[in-house]
Amino acid sequence: MCTLIRWSGASMPSLARAAFGSQLLARVVLLLAATGLNHVALASQPLPGAQNIASGAYHNCAIVNGGAQCWGDNVYGELGDGTFENRSAPVPVRGLASGVTAIAGGGFHTCAIVNGAVKCWGRNPDGELGDGTVVTSATPVAVLGLSTGVVAISAGLYHTCAVISGGSVRCWGWNSNGQLGDNTTNATNSGPPVAVSGVSNGAMALAAGGYHTCAIVNGGAQCWGYNANGELSNGTVVDSHAPVAVNGLSSGVTTMAAGLYHTCAVVSGGAARCWGSNSNGQLGDNTTAATNAGPPVAVSGLNAGTTALAAGYLHTCAVVNGSARCWGYNHWGQLGDGQLQDSHVPIAVSGLTSGVNAIASGANHACAQVVSGGQGKTQCWGFNFDGELGQGDALFQSRPIAVSGLGSGVTTLASSALAQHSCAVVNGGGVCWGYNFYGQLGDGTATDRFTPVSVTGLTSGVTAMGNGSSHSCAVIGGRVACWGGNANGQLGNNTTPDSETPVTAIAAGATAIAVGDSHTCAIVGTSVKCWGSNGAGQLGNGTLSESHVPVAVIGLAGAATSITLGRSHSCAIIAGGTIQCWGYNSNGQLGNGTTNSTNAGPPVTVANIPSGASAVAAGGYHTCAIVNGGAQCWGWNAYGALGNAQTLDSHVPVAVSGLSSAVTAVATGSYHTCAVANGAAYCWGSNFNGELGDGTAIDHIVPAGVSGLTSGVSRIGAGLVHACAVVNGAEKCWGSDSTSQLGDGRADFIKTPVVVVQGDEIFGDGFEAN
Repeated sequence: MCTLIRWSGASMPSLARAAFGSQLLARVVLLLAATGLNHVALASQPLPGAQNIASGAYHNCAIVNGGAQCWGDNVYGELGDGTFENRSAPVPVRGLASGVTAIAGGGFHTCAIVNGAVKCWGRNPDGELGDGTVVTSATPVAVLGLSTGVVAISAGLYHTCAVISGGSVRCWGWNSNGQLGDNTTNATNSGPPVAVSGVSNGAMALAAGGYHTCAIVNGGAQCWGYNANGELSNGTVVDSHAPVAVNGLSSGVTTMAAGLYHTCAVVSGGAARCWGSNSNGQLGDNTTAATNAGPPVAVSGLNAGTTALAAGYLHTCAVVNGSARCWGYNHWGQLGDGQLQDSHVPIAVSGLTSGVNAIASGANHACAQVVSGGQGKTQCWGFNFDGELGQGDALFQSRPIAVSGLGSGVTTLASSALAQHSCAVVNGGGVCWGYNFYGQLGDGTATDRFTPVSVTGLTSGVTAMGNGSSHSCAVIGGRVACWGGNANGQLGNNTTPDSETPVTAIAAGATAIAVGDSHTCAIVGTSVKCWGSNGAGQLGNGTLSESHVPVAVIGLAGAATSITLGRSHSCAIIAGGTIQCWGYNSNGQLGNGTTNSTNAGPPVTVANIPSGASAVAAGGYHTCAIVNGGAQCWGWNAYGALGNAQTLDSHVPVAVSGLSSAVTAVATGSYHTCAVANGAAYCWGSNFNGELGDGTAIDHIVPAGVSGLTSGVSRIGAGLVHACAVVNGAEKCWGSDSTSQLGDGRADFIKTPVVVVQGDEIFGDGFEAN
């Protein structure tokens, strides 16, 4: 945890710069000027998805369909989710599901306008929440006296200000340099907001900086508070405890943004002007000279077309004719140009050349709202130590990346409880990515792949796929082809050498495939055939001998309609909705009330499911099914993979807590389970690698929602320590990426979903209801 450092008087700037220059990253900064956001909030057409974005020092928030969501640093509860845990993907602000019209991020607190009232959450020792206390709150609290009529809001480092209907301004919080504008230096602490002197009407928008505040009043710019670098631009470097006019900006000002020690504004026609500190070129005039007692300077090249501004600690960003541009400090890639060199003039943010509607800047990161083809997308770049980029990791990015939860196109996917690789069907062809030591990607190599590669020869006609720990298989027009590891004959081609390209196991008639640790099964007509390892009877053919060619499972009670394989056990749904399993049963994964493996005996019937089973999925040592629309699990439960709020094994099916109906897909990993219910994704069990996708590494013994996947989920699959889902046609994956199994081009632990590939189909072992 970083120590907060408070400065006063003239010593503030030099100390702050020294700390940042040596990368001590003392977390002092202001963030977003709410005026840049007001431009978006007043747009004639509502934006899809995130409609308003705001950045605090190390966190971000957005208005999404009328509710508030936040992500990033949460040491003071500034995310508002009732916890103090950092989140690397958006989480809902507690109690703010609707009615939010504006949001502002301070240093370590956040405020929002909700149905005309103001609510704040986060850090509060200086009264920056305005609730009459100095108690930090991880959930929203009401600001005293501001229960109606609030039209704009902005949050500074430790203070906040709001515009009231009619144009008066109220401020609250820390007041060391007169930043509250009430002609004193008294902090409100546990008192209510105070009126800004001389601004009883005409205020239109606000920009709260580190220790100063500015407002647009009757079209002109006025500022108050700290002024050692000319932040007030009134011809002096003396603090002012009440508003003073900004030199040369008496009219035509349309929007403003305030950084820690600098301020910028847009004037009529879209020209940008900045003033104050300029140590890293954050004024954009191609110098590093502060304006001090001089007037605002013109930002190089921004003579027209500027519609929004955002100021961070030592950098500034703008929306210019729909594109994003930034300038100033760039050590963490906060300028978004793919480089790490400061720029004293505006430069283009990589890839954001059109459709940008809003922009926000944090201490050393920035975010933009981009609309294309009627779809909205939030992208962020720069510093990411606390997850402020919303991508599920802590890696800084020098180019924009999408905040988790966006994408389109795929319908099905293949991940198994044992696999560290994934496969998908795209336009009828097979693709795979991730771990490839045994050639299980099928591309003719044994090289791991960070992104999907085509399976050799499988360019069309693929109807099903499955993958195990070291091999993969597909159904192509009734033919079964397999590739990868083959030490136990699991490729089914009557040999044992590995193969880096597909070989044929079944020539015709197959309709479904399932892949285990070192055995494989397929539905062929109305029967089940299996091949490979058989030490616990997982082939179900009445022996314990492995087979290098397909053999029929004996003793099934009827025609199999679905099949799934665990590490060393197999299960099938029989016509009518009963489930039969066979093979290893150390933890009750066969579900018949015992821990006896079937060995050379026939399949056993899962207890208490006489009918109604529509999907089944076998994990490493547990099994789950959809029965009459609800989820049930049995077997190993040390990490809560059964989802019944316990960690004791169960040898018979138990109901998964909270998922008694509307479940349409289920998938089992080695130690975790995932499901789709009402179009949303849920996971439970082990979460050491972020495989539950909720932005944490905390195990859950009951289902937890996957971050951002609250609707549009159609399929789901779980791997060894990762999971994937199909969301509105796009495949998204999360969890361990140690062998590139997430397919997004990186090799990191990703605790929230990232987009992988778009296409038609992604198949797994019984992951969806029939």
